[in-house]
Amino acid sequence: MSATVALGAILGIGPASSADLPARAYTKAPAMTVDPAYDWSGFYVGGHVGYLWGKTRVIDDGMLTEPGAPTNGVVGGVLAGYNWQRGPLVLGVEGDFGWTGAHGTGTVALPPPPALPRTPNLYNMRWDSHVVGKVGFASGQWMIFGTGGLAIADLNFQEGVNPPAPPPVLTGGKYTGFSVGGGVEYAFNRNLLGRLQYIYDDFGSKNYLAADGGIYRVSLTGQTLRGALSWKF
Repeated sequence: MSATVALGAILGIGPASSADLPARAYTKAPAMTVDPAYDWSGFYVGGHVGYLWGKTRVIDDGMLTEPGAPTNGVVGGVLAGYNWQRGPLVLGVEGDFGWTGAHGTGTVALPPPPALPRTPNLYNMRWDSHVVGKVGFASGQWMIFGTGGLAIADLNFQEGVNPPAPPPVLTGGKYTGFSVGGGVEYAFNRNLLGRLQYIYDDFGSKNYLAADGGIYRVSLTGQTLRGALSWKF
């Protein structure tokens, strides 16, 4: 009898003791934090600097006299634009203005003696500007993009003369044509953007009245490699 009571007591105490134990605390695993993808949407302004390799072509009264005089120089200025992003696709518009000292000197045909050689034509580019659309493909903080649109330039042209005649005054002209290009852009942080960009410009042509009454047709093209820093708002 004593053994039975003792056994019952032990069996009764066992479950009760287990029920009295505190429940095991459940701890939720910490959530993993993932940096959100960079958003390229927004307005930005900045500055650019690079080098322009230009070529000036001259047709004098229907005859090609200058196939492509190098008209080269540093170019730098300001830019502004706006981007819209949908998934990896980025669409945008951008305008820029750059001052330049690009200069070119035409070739000189040596006449037979005793005639003096004609002085060369001179070409001085003062500034260029672009208004373009932009299409890009973004991957995180990197974006590759292409551009296309309007190109404008201001070129001063000075006609060469036969000595001892004095050189004529430089004649200015606004050239309007098209631009295409592309590049790569990187977001250093939420606001600061850097890029490297190539641009090809065909600025079109203009007609000038020569000293002898003839017509010069002057055309200008250019290739520019430039870097830029922008601040996105």
